[in-house]
Amino acid sequence: MTLFESESQYREKATIWRVFSLLPLYGALARGRIWRWFAINIPMDLETGGRFTSDIDILARLSDFPRSQNWIYKTWEVKVSLLCKDGSARSLKSGKLNRTVKQLRAYREFGSADVSLLDIYVCEAGFMNNNVFPPACLHNTIRAKVAELSKEHFGYQLLPFEHGRDGDIDVGLLAISEEGNPLRTTADILDAVNCHSKESFSRLVNHMDEFFENSPDEPKKSFKQIVFCRECDRLQLIRMRKDHTLPWLRYGSGGSVLMCRRFHFIIGVFLHPGNDFLQAFDFGDSFETEPLEVCR
Repeated sequence: MTLFESESQYREKATIWRVFSLLPLYGALARGRIWRWFAINIPMDLETGGRFTSDIDILARLSDFPRSQNWIYKTWEVKVSLLCKDGSARSLKSGKLNRTVKQLRAYREFGSADVSLLDIYVCEAGFMNNNVFPPACLHNTIRAKVAELSKEHFGYQLLPFEHGRDGDIDVGLLAISEEGNPLRTTADILDAVNCHSKESFSRLVNHMDEFFENSPDEPKKSFKQIVFCRECDRLQLIRMRKDHTLPWLRYGSGGSVLMCRRFHFIIGVFLHPGNDFLQAFDFGDSFETEPLEVCR
């Protein structure tokens, strides 16, 4: 099953994991800054002893050097929609904007100083060859979000991407990049206005820092992600694209899927047909697929 066809109740988490298995997608969230770590689906009440029961979809520690010696802790609430190859959209959640704003307020009430909404658009194979982004069906939704989010100084980013299809599996990566910067795959609509961090959030990120720094040093450690396993009730540091602690299952020719029972959803590993490597593509302005990066 492709990500586009995945069941709605699993799609958001599966999409976040998909993004963090592909450097050209998650690297863009840093917006040119150096990241120390990214964390995914972290409970707000982890080591805080507070009353907050929600999860933070994405949390990052970023360096603002040379502009500042201080570290930035940025959070994102993620929403996932589908763009069909005929230019139509599904799962827009346009009638749930008030709920989305309420969720962003919860991040700020918890103490996050930098809060953004990340709208991820999973595109059906063929969408980008036949449509511009954003298509007309998104214009009113995006305008409405900009109006509401700007009132409360939340950030807003868009991340569309598309996979090719080989039978029932995803292959390759198609993303819309900024001219001259192929790794800038997000559309940055609004910058978040920083406010003061609160004690509950500070305790959480201090715990995350301590966990990460005390994890064994290894090459490319910052290219792994921190996740929280609810069954074993602890943090883990894993590489989304490939982690030896998780079992592989064959899924047709030319690809595999990774099933993690502890995290209750499936993520895909995108193998170029006939080759054992992941390959990313960038359309650019000409919509011609050219290799962007090969990760062996």
